[in-house]
Amino acid sequence: MIFSKFVKKNTMTNAQIRNQLLRKIQKIPNDKLKELNDYIAKLEGEPEKKSKVLSFAGAWNDIDNSVFQDLTENLINNRQRNKRRINE
Repeated sequence: MIFSKFVKKNTMTNAQIRNQLLRKIQKIPNDKLKELNDYIAKLEGEPEKKSKVLSFAGAWNDIDNSVFQDLTENLINNRQRNKRRINE
């Protein structure tokens, strides 16, 4: 019962959080605004990067099992062979 009162008291709605952030932003010195804007832009871009990476999920689903096994079993040898070609 005590815990539920604590959770209710300390749980903020999204609107309350946004209002709190806006009040804090109003207090930020002008010389820090660009830094804050860059940070927000970075936060906004993270899901885009994640979705780009996740777009490759399942890309190898259609690969033949024998080809996949050959790739994984010979991975180290293939990399070493390619490394020698690059160094030549």
